[in-house]
Amino acid sequence: MRWRPVRDGWFVVLERGDDLHASLVQFATEAGVTSASFTGLGAADQLQLAFYDLARREYDRRDFDGDHEIGVLAGNLTRKDGVPFVHAHAVIGGRDFAAWAGHLMRARCGATLEIAVHDFAAAVERAPAPAIGLALCRL
Repeated sequence: MRWRPVRDGWFVVLERGDDLHASLVQFATEAGVTSASFTGLGAADQLQLAFYDLARREYDRRDFDGDHEIGVLAGNLTRKDGVPFVHAHAVIGGRDFAAWAGHLMRARCGATLEIAVHDFAAAVERAPAPAIGLALCRL
């Protein structure tokens, strides 16, 4: 993973084999990011998308092995228990050009992942929301 400052944030480039979530946490720690949004695109394998079932309060998960394009990567970096927390969603596609979307639980960089990070310039913390079953942003 490589990154550098740009106007209003940073540009992060993941390299083949980099884990998306671990790389973003490492970047946020190194850069001192308290909260930010991000968008990106690229290619990945070993992906897992999920859909949160509110009634059951758990995720339904689906694994996608092999090379996939990430047409849209969107999310935010916040803090949970004082450490960086990645919340990401993605739209991915395979060789058949079918698209799948959902909460991005994991992804390993394929050819490249290019991510623009926009600094919030304010800290956003997550806290448990018992009625939902997730840690949500607290403002």
